[in-house]
Amino acid sequence: MKIDILIATIDAGINKIDKILLEPKANIRYIISHQVSDNKYSRIPECLHRKDVIIGQLEGRGLSKNRNNLFALADGDIGLLADDDAKYRPEYIYNLVDAFESDRSMDMACFKIATPEGKPEYKDYPEGTYLLNDASMHFISSIEIAFKLDAIKSRGIQFNELFGMGSPLIIYGEEAVFIHDCIKSGLKVKYIPEYIVEHPAESTIKALDEFSSEKVLFKGAYDAHRYGWLAFPAAFIDMVRFRKELNRYNKSRLLYLKERLKGAYYIYR
Repeated sequence: MKIDILIATIDAGINKIDKILLEPKANIRYIISHQVSDNKYSRIPECLHRKDVIIGQLEGRGLSKNRNNLFALADGDIGLLADDDAKYRPEYIYNLVDAFESDRSMDMACFKIATPEGKPEYKDYPEGTYLLNDASMHFISSIEIAFKLDAIKSRGIQFNELFGMGSPLIIYGEEAVFIHDCIKSGLKVKYIPEYIVEHPAESTIKALDEFSSEKVLFKGAYDAHRYGWLAFPAAFIDMVRFRKELNRYNKSRLLYLKERLKGAYYIYR
């Protein structure tokens, strides 16, 4: 089973990639999509000149665009999404391979993120394995996701470039949209309570409160992606439904509604 670790990075982030690499293995490759906003960042470090490292460079910004470039570069059996500050251990790769070999019908698996020793768990994870669907799904981080590359490519599934860091309005949530699109296309997506990667416990998105502008904009946009025009009446209904919570977070109902509608219009238009 050939594993492609799909690493998205931008500009000087290319200089951190060497910390990700494990000792060369015949079945593991590192596919790197390096966005370059200035020619001063275009040099590839010598440590990345390895047979198991493939690098593609592209101009511009946008994390989802960067990850879609990774899909074009990869041709392994399994793709594992990675960031340039992730860390891997051989046992994590074993967990990945074992999961897909144990269930040959599974198209995508979502795992757990380990944190450095002595640090709290990255998030509250479900204890048992379960199949994801739009009605039953915990919050998934992108670096927890692995999938059969041919299942993704054969259905033309990509990251929606209107979502994610570097997009014009919605700075996160691209993985939620991606998983929704995979499930909608008929892929079997399963949660596996095993560690697949290590990452610091801190996260900018995790620090946002439930009714932050970023999260409200995303909610409006996500609803528009899933339900089309129904996202607009849903925003009015939720403004009334969440009135007590909005008061508790000291957020005006009018501002909440404005942000929900703005997010929905951004996608629907």
